Amino acid sequence: MRILIVGGSNVAEEFLKNIDLRRNEVTIVDSDSDRCKELSSMFDVYVINKDATDFSLYTSDVNVSDVDSVIALTDRDETNIFVLSVAKAYNIPIRIAKVSDPKIAELIIKLGLGVPIVSPSLTASMIKTFIDSVRGPRLLVEYGGFKLYVLSVSETDKAANKSLKEVELPPNTKIMLIFDGSKIYPPDEDTVLLNGYQLIILTNSSEDELSSYLKG
Repeated sequence: MRILIVGGSNVAEEFLKNIDLRRNEVTIVDSDSDRCKELSSMFDVYVINKDATDFSLYTSDVNVSDVDSVIALTDRDETNIFVLSVAKAYNIPIRIAKVSDPKIAELIIKLGLGVPIVSPSLTASMIKTFIDSVRGPRLLVEYGGFKLYVLSVSETDKAANKSLKEVELPPNTKIMLIFDGSKIYPPDEDTVLLNGYQLIILTNSSEDELSSYLKG
């Protein structure tokens, strides 16, 4: 996966420690030249020293059409919204941003800009889980013939933008919890599965069968 990280924060550093850089091509953008040098020395990633709001970054420095995922991790909610807006304009499928204000997170969801991660302590681990599970179910635990999976909804999935009562599931399958970027809650039949939602699913079906029903 080709990942663009905007903002070389501590969260970005923790994220880089938790992913396989041999299997993921990562570009990091930060306006602090010293931080850029530090990240370059720590990780095998491409680092760009530039302001995230400079639009030439997306037209000249980065081949945006080849990017699979944009992760906005600057310290300013306004900048992160700008980054998500640019990513959506370029149809980048996976768009994630760290935000400090829950109201900003609600706005991001309503505008369909991407996935807001509100709690800083959860940011690195939740991004990793999203990346791992966006292509298919990720097994969490198995007990007594049943399995608990996490699966991330992307906007091209069969189940995306449908209410739970409209989604066909395999036999003996239930979506137990949803994480929408700001809170975890049990869904009801009218809950709409939006892009970026992480689903906690209990089932006795295989990964491939579950994926065929929800992702297509």
